[in-house]
Order: sequence, then structure tokens, then C-alpha cells
Amino acid sequence: MTYVYSKTLTDSVRQQISIIFALIVREMTTRYGTKFGGYMWAVLDPVLFIAILTTVFSAIAHVPPLGRSFLLFFATGYASFYIYRSTADQVASAVEANRALLNYPVVRPFDAIISRVLLQAATLFVVNLLLFGTISIFVEFGQLRMGPILTASAIGLTLGAGVGISNIVWFHLSSTYQHIWGVINRPAFMVSGVFFLPESIPIPYREILMWNPLVHLVGIFRMGFYPTYRASYVNLPYVIGLAVFSVVFGLFLVWLFDARLREPK
Repeated sequence: MTYVYSKTLTDSVRQQISIIFALIVREMTTRYGTKFGGYMWAVLDPVLFIAILTTVFSAIAHVPPLGRSFLLFFATGYASFYIYRSTADQVASAVEANRALLNYPVVRPFDAIISRVLLQAATLFVVNLLLFGTISIFVEFGQLRMGPILTASAIGLTLGAGVGISNIVWFHLSSTYQHIWGVINRPAFMVSGVFFLPESIPIPYREILMWNPLVHLVGIFRMGFYPTYRASYVNLPYVIGLAVFSVVFGLFLVWLFDARLREPK
């Protein structure tokens, strides 16, 4: 009996892995197409935005808030923010983009979510590798601290996935909420420490700003590129706890509304 159960479980796991792999291949073809330009745009999106920020602010001020390079300062801020934002956006549309496949009983919303998260993680790794590899040609980093960089990347990916998973349900239940979310979320990078240091914000506004988990995320990421920067305001248990909670809560919502998610809007 134990052998039969073990074999059945193994076959089930293999089936789910095959489904997820097939969904990843489908996602790659759908999102990027078969041309090289599709992959290049994933890199050019953050690069162009960072270039604009660098040009504008270097014309206004001569010294960045941290270090000596506007390019590196904005790259570390926006890249960490982009990990969260792009993951949240991509995961939020995971079920809708694969709705036709949900007619098959073996394909579940969870499979579409997992495939999106895995593909997004791989894409972001390549994007950041190319981004900072290019920047290193023009800016000397010094000694990198991979611990904070990897920690911030993992937290950003987890938090983005959690928010995106919850929005799968909320977007499906209410198109009004989807529009409201788009309006509210649009200026998020303005208050996330991308182009300023939280230490420069006076109290009590700084205390309010600390409720934004993205501020902590950007601070952790920057500590990896600036060895002398301590970012004492970072509350690691808070941002990790919020990221984990968002994923658990989002998965609970997807499980609760599984039948509704299989229906068209």
C-alpha cells in the first residue's frame, strides 16, 4: 500500500513539473516572441528609465545623495524597486493570460502562478546582470556585498509575487479595483527612496515613510553596493514578515476563489 501511494505521489509530482515547464515555455513565447528584440525590451525598460533619471538629476545637482555617481545611485534604487513592481504586474495577469488552459482539469491557477514567478525570477536575474555589468564599465563599484543584494532581491520577488497573487483575485472580482490600483500604484516609486535617502526626510514624515516596505527593500539593496552605507532605518523582520504574509494570504485567496477564477470575467 505504501509503495503504491509513493508511486502515485511521484507520478503526480512529475506531472505537475511537466505542466509548469510547459507553461514557462508558453509564457516565454507569448511574452517575448521568437525574436531577439522581445528579450532586449525587458532590459531596455529599466535602463532607459535610469538614464532619464541620471540625466535630469545630474543637471540639477552636482553630487548624488549617496556616493559620487548618479548613475549607480539611481540604478540601485530603481532596480530593486523594479524587481517588486515587475513581479507584481506579471503575476497579477498570470491566470488571465492562461485562462484557456484552465479548462483542462490538470491545469490549476497555482501552476500558472508558479510558472510566472519562476520565469520572472530568471528574467530579472539576466536583466540585473546585464544592467550592472554595463554600469560597471562606467562606474567603479568597489567591493560588492552579495548578502544584502541577494536578500533584497529575494524579498522583492516574494513581496511582488504576494501582491500579484492577491491581485489575481481582486482584479477578477472587480474591474473598478483594478483601475483604482493602477492609479494608486503608479507613483509608488516616488515614495520608495529611489531618488532620495530616507535619512534626509524630516520627522514625522520619515516615520510615516517607514511603513512603506519598498523603502526598506531599496535600503537593503543599496547596502550591497555601498559598503559604508548602513541604512539603520531598515527593519528586516517587518519587510520579510510582510512579504511572506502577502504570499500566504494571496495563495489562500486563489484557493478560496479557484472556481471563480476559472470563469471568464
